[in-house]
Amino acid sequence: MAPLAIPIPSRSTIVSKEILEGTQGAHTIISQLNSSRSITKLKLNNNRLGDDGVSALFTFLKSPVASRHRSSISEIHLNDNGIGCRGLRDIADYVNGNEVVLKTLWLANNTIGPDTDVLAWFATTVNHSQLEFLSLTGNHKLGDAVVETFFRHLKAPRLRELHINAMGLTARCASGLAEWISLGHNGGAYSLHTLKCSGNNLGLKGVWEVIHAIEMGNWSLMNVEVYANQLAATEILNDNSPIQQSSSSETEVSWKDAERALHRVLHRRNAYWKRQVEMDALSLLKYSRTLILRPKASLSSADRHPMSDLVSESFPFHNLPTELRLQILAVLAPSLSCAQRTRIYDYAADPSTLPPLLPRLRRDISYGCVADPSRALGASVGFTLHSSGSCAEGKCMGTGNSLVCRREAERTRFLEAVGCCAYEPEYQCGT
Repeated sequence: MAPLAIPIPSRSTIVSKEILEGTQGAHTIISQLNSSRSITKLKLNNNRLGDDGVSALFTFLKSPVASRHRSSISEIHLNDNGIGCRGLRDIADYVNGNEVVLKTLWLANNTIGPDTDVLAWFATTVNHSQLEFLSLTGNHKLGDAVVETFFRHLKAPRLRELHINAMGLTARCASGLAEWISLGHNGGAYSLHTLKCSGNNLGLKGVWEVIHAIEMGNWSLMNVEVYANQLAATEILNDNSPIQQSSSSETEVSWKDAERALHRVLHRRNAYWKRQVEMDALSLLKYSRTLILRPKASLSSADRHPMSDLVSESFPFHNLPTELRLQILAVLAPSLSCAQRTRIYDYAADPSTLPPLLPRLRRDISYGCVADPSRALGASVGFTLHSSGSCAEGKCMGTGNSLVCRREAERTRFLEAVGCCAYEPEYQCGT
């Protein structure tokens, strides 16, 4: 048998090797797309496509002839391309497509302006997309409008990382940014784990507003950067400030104090409870599968096996009222909210969520685990392992943080499906 071919990453990536300008540059990329069977990444940074070029490119991507690319392109890099509001609207129209699987979008260092209608539409399309990463860094013309308009409409359940560095944000929008962060499970930032907001003009007081907002209502953020925000300016917190230092209220709050407070809430609180929630969710699923999911035959008295009555007598858990059964299961997951537990119960009781019993017949390089070259695996080194159980006994590259192994990816998909990627305070239950 011939060895399984490993795809070369460059075959699925289009990178601009020369300066692309306007519609002519867009047609150069379109010709490459037409001659490629499967493209996953478009890296078109530092060109001069402008609104005209972006419009031509995304008009093609929305056309029927480009359907195969819509279902394969997961990353688009358009940093420093002179893109304005007209180009952003075309990008938003593309992101809004049903077949689009785009997960990463770089729009840094462009000329996007504070157009209220365009920003609101872009936020709406992001909300319904599969986008997980978005960078608007360096769009100076946006300024505070990114908070006042874009964030006001942004409630993207899949968005994990957002960059808004060097955008000219001022202290005037700090309260709006803090409110967006602190809205909890109903807010726009409830799914974010990384927010980069460095190089702006929030001021020391504005940075403290952001930190306090995380403390009060955000449990999902794990990484927040607010460096170089005019922190050198002397600002004294008054007696009504929500954050007081151990010394008098007139003591100047240094950046080191803010950094320590941010580290405390992100790493000692949010990260700790994230681990607890994930462990409890996985544990609860294991027992809920056994105690809630029952074979269809057992639900029919006509098909009941003669031994089923004996089983019921020896293990009368199923005879208990549903509320009591769920309350007993809840003891196994004390860190989960009632809403999170309910979603896990529904997931466990759905037979369609069970993993397949038979292995895949088609060899898929994107499925399965890649052997770790540092391990002594002989001829299997560098090839895909299609094991139905464990990941080659822990020998896949996922255990070394080189690649994500199949089982880790499946766990992540489950945790996202039941909303257990972060701690959810009980007061948010049912909202």
